[in-house]
Amino acid sequence: MEIYTFYQIAMITASLFTKDELKVLIIAAIAGMTLWIGMFVLQGFGLYAMAKKVGLKRRALAFVPFANIWYLGKLTGDCNFFGQRMKRAGMYAMIAQIIAATLCVLTIASNMYLWITQGAPQMEMQYGNYYWTGLSGFALVVAKFYDISGYLLPIFQLFSEIFIVVLMMGLCKKYAPRNYMALGILTLFIPISRFIIIFALRKRQPIDYEAYMRARHEAYMRRQQQYYNQQNPYGNPYGNSYGPYGNPYGNPNNSYGQNASGAQKPEDPFGEFETDKSNDEPFEDVNGKSDDLFS
Repeated sequence: MEIYTFYQIAMITASLFTKDELKVLIIAAIAGMTLWIGMFVLQGFGLYAMAKKVGLKRRALAFVPFANIWYLGKLTGDCNFFGQRMKRAGMYAMIAQIIAATLCVLTIASNMYLWITQGAPQMEMQYGNYYWTGLSGFALVVAKFYDISGYLLPIFQLFSEIFIVVLMMGLCKKYAPRNYMALGILTLFIPISRFIIIFALRKRQPIDYEAYMRARHEAYMRRQQQYYNQQNPYGNPYGNSYGPYGNPYGNPNNSYGQNASGAQKPEDPFGEFETDKSNDEPFEDVNGKSDDLFS
């Protein structure tokens, strides 16, 4: 979830100005939420403009958390997932994001609760981890959840980001086909770039990617033909595609370059020793009578 990314960025930045850990957490939570809301609204305007261009209804969903991911899937349509066509990718991304966001909020809340009620944690010198000692009751439950969430949150974040990347690559195929791979990779390594990309593409007209690729292929073939014509301004003076020698290997009965159209089969040097065998009997004797072995 991008909100957790903003929270971490704000926490690192706030720690440069104050050494009070509780203040750092509070500033990071407020700043992270503010940054996320700003980028969320920016993305909403982009989705709204795209939906309006294609006549998609319920455009207000572009500004509804989680539902906007499902709406992004409606704009994108079927996606390509490792060579397989994926339907309802927006719904899968929305579910993964809901789980990741819930874990993210609970992780931040449990961390702040332990800081406020139990004070600063101790640091494990060997691994550099923070932990609280002497906990009991609800504080112990919160601490255990905080430890478990450290393993669960990255997993669901990964699932959420994978589905988001699939959606973004599908969207960019429609709105930026030349750069869809680069934009997808950018979204993978910098997830928060998604908000800016969607807003930047809002004024473009969607296209059919397969038709676009066919048109590019046809244009490439025309350029190849033009290049060939420039390199061969006089064409082929021999009237075939193989030059003066024809195709000496394409026809086993034509080893000297004659083609099938009007060419004569080479004379057999042993033809004078052959007889007409069209009416031969398998056991015909010298007198021309058939020797029936079973008569």
